[in-house]
Amino acid sequence: MKIEDLYIYPIKSTKGQKLIEITILKIGFENDRYLGIANVKNEIITARENAELLNIKTEINNNQLNISYKNETKKIALNKEFQDIELSLFHTSVAGKIISDELNNWFTALLNSESKLVKINLNKLRKTNDTAISFNDVYPIHLISRESVAALNDKLETPIESNRFRPNIIISGVKAFEEETWTHLIIGECEFKVVSKTERCSLITINPHNGVKDKKQEPLRTLAKAFKKDGKVNFGIYLIPIKTGIIRDSDTLKIKTVGNKEYH
Repeated sequence: MKIEDLYIYPIKSTKGQKLIEITILKIGFENDRYLGIANVKNEIITARENAELLNIKTEINNNQLNISYKNETKKIALNKEFQDIELSLFHTSVAGKIISDELNNWFTALLNSESKLVKINLNKLRKTNDTAISFNDVYPIHLISRESVAALNDKLETPIESNRFRPNIIISGVKAFEEETWTHLIIGECEFKVVSKTERCSLITINPHNGVKDKKQEPLRTLAKAFKKDGKVNFGIYLIPIKTGIIRDSDTLKIKTVGNKEYH
């Protein structure tokens, strides 16, 4: 078993940034979904509401946010003081910071809707079952395997890539869907608890390369038909950090427990 790829998504629902190593904090991957785009109602939007977000490339390097869209590039320093703002994400109140008024007109034109760039307030984080998170959907870290993607592709007319599921960690060297049986794992110097399977929604029907939604609702339709369990359509697993530190794409992965069975 090994790590194939590591990703963060600096602005929620935008393109991922591939990394060779990442710092693991209690709230997950450092800089993962620390930023978002809020609408006129101060609601953080996702690609479910505006698929154009998937065409925006974002990177964070040395506390500088780089944003690219087609032939335009914007840069902004993140190590400054920003104004507080009350936001909403999935109908839940979220404390945030307004990053840049100067970029808001640019985002508004790009998304064809009044928009503002916002950031999490690290001093007032929202929680899922006592787990502090950034602008993640549910839990801090999402893991999938190459083998599970291959098993799904065997049933699809048009194969998809792993990035359709917007994972933080992509692994290989396991049986398809084996990850769903794990409860604890170790990667490099870090340890993680598996808290749930990842329930899927319509977002995976949108092609991340062009923002176009699949007319046949794939791969969600095939997932629901071939892999649905207990009335839910799942793919991948959610993790929370137990021991923090740094993980690298060269690290091996060790399964600590499967169910109640412990491995050494």
